[in-house]
Amino acid sequence: MIAALLIASLMAAPQFGGQVVTTEQLQADFEHAVPCREVDGRKVWKGELAYFIQSYVYNDEGAETTSEGADAVMPSDNTADTMREFEEACAHER
Repeated sequence: MIAALLIASLMAAPQFGGQVVTTEQLQADFEHAVPCREVDGRKVWKGELAYFIQSYVYNDEGAETTSEGADAVMPSDNTADTMREFEEACAHER
């Protein structure tokens, strides 16, 4: 599993069920998340608080990957269509 969880900076803290979710809670959730089908060629995991999708950080030239991580996909930050795509990817977890 990917070692580091990268959380994109947000204007407001992510929420789950009306409660603010901390980075530490998301990290713990990611560590226990189960793998799902890929979405757009990127690995996906399902946690209790969020879905997670593989992400990359590129060097200044943008050609080579310098590190790999995962971004949290929270219902409060995404459209219903986006969340449905993740739900479908995880409907038949590996």
